Amino acid sequence: MLKNIYNQLNFGQSKKSFSILQKILILLIIASSIIVIVETENDIYLKYQNFFEYSKYFFGVIFTIEYLIRVITCGYIKKFRGISGRISYIFSFWTLIDLLAILPLFISGVNETFLLRLFRLIRLFSVIRFGRYSTALKNVLDAISDRKQELIFAIAISTTVLIISSTFMYLLEAENQPEAFGSIIRSIWWAAAALTTVGYGDVYPITALGKIFAVISAFSSIGIVALPAGILAGSFTEKFKNKKN
Repeated sequence: MLKNIYNQLNFGQSKKSFSILQKILILLIIASSIIVIVETENDIYLKYQNFFEYSKYFFGVIFTIEYLIRVITCGYIKKFRGISGRISYIFSFWTLIDLLAILPLFISGVNETFLLRLFRLIRLFSVIRFGRYSTALKNVLDAISDRKQELIFAIAISTTVLIISSTFMYLLEAENQPEAFGSIIRSIWWAAAALTTVGYGDVYPITALGKIFAVISAFSSIGIVALPAGILAGSFTEKFKNKKN
């Protein structure tokens, strides 16, 4: 019985096919996520509060049962056999995501607004659980893992440029715009928007030197922001090429 349930839960992970149980779980994840998103609209939530509360317990109970079954049957996987293996499984990435998705079910009596919203939105972790059924996501994670050293170096460069840009804008604009550039911390907002080429336009330099430096920062950011994308693109190409061969 448990062996059959395990096979249903883990069927076709290396292929594009899914078992009936997996299809049901995927539909439940989609439905749960939609409900969580809709209930963030306060007027709708207040009007159908009972429905949202019942939904929370309905999906919570189902996903809790799924979580317990996965923990009970994880022994069918060789590396998760025994007590130490089961503990490793409980603290593995996807199992922790499963736990976060059902956590709001066990938290009640929360009246503080921020915490209440937080616990509601934690249920959106169920969306991430799609990755359990996705070979494509596994390929993406493998590609990131293969280039993690290069990505860390690229992030370090980007962070350094961010700090340098924030520092120079503080020196050039602080006197004229103390609210926007009165400290390096305040200048980070402009630097982050400029270096990612977003440029919201809510904060911008007004001095001649500030504008010149802003242009230099904008041009330098093109290569810096594109660096991680290039690293990942190369990794994806190499991985898919090896898979095809």
